[in-house]
Amino acid sequence: MTGSTSSVPRYLHGYLGALLEESIDQTMLRMDASERDYLAFVEASERYRFRSIVVPLALLPVVVPVTRHTVGTVAGFPNGYVPLEVKLREIDLAASGGAREVDVVMNTVLAKSGRWRELADEVSRVVGRAREYGLTVKVILETSVLRREEVEASSRIVEEAGADFVKTNTGFGTRGVLPSDVVTIRSAITGRCGIKASGGIRTALDAALLLYLGARVIGTSHGIEIVEESRRILRGT
Repeated sequence: MTGSTSSVPRYLHGYLGALLEESIDQTMLRMDASERDYLAFVEASERYRFRSIVVPLALLPVVVPVTRHTVGTVAGFPNGYVPLEVKLREIDLAASGGAREVDVVMNTVLAKSGRWRELADEVSRVVGRAREYGLTVKVILETSVLRREEVEASSRIVEEAGADFVKTNTGFGTRGVLPSDVVTIRSAITGRCGIKASGGIRTALDAALLLYLGARVIGTSHGIEIVEESRRILRGT
């Protein structure tokens, strides 16, 4: 990618500034990292105006006391097919651990099986439990394993349940988010909930394009690199 602003489509310029930085959920969900690695990640992120920092449930006691950012965590992660009771308990632990947001993976097996009523019940109960604690809740579809019509139906279920966001991917699936995922979700919902694009987002222009297409939040483990790249592009260096 060139650093010249002349190579950037004019319609993306506005998404490369503060809007991009403040739309990022700066995420670290690595199983090969130590507590020291997580603390270094948080420390490096403190210089930026990220929307939130997202870490595993077990790392909340390590991260929450040392960051000024809103802290989010995950439940049912990354496969989504744990029993509903496990997801609800994880939401309990997220709240008691100091998280203010939770990203919950829906049960894609139910979607693949056409068991829409059961899926709707699960999502409704997940959202309801998060609401009891005042948590912002995002429901992850994992678009990498769903057909278009399954993405559309799942998105409508998430919106109807009252979630704050439909989230595209975990980053642990067979692929990351595609621009078409955001377009499909946006066309399926009425706009009562937002869209979080996540999974494999590593460049400023990719992030800006997803925001342009309708995402409101970008989930990425490369937030610092993306922000710094966007600044270089805007400076024309």
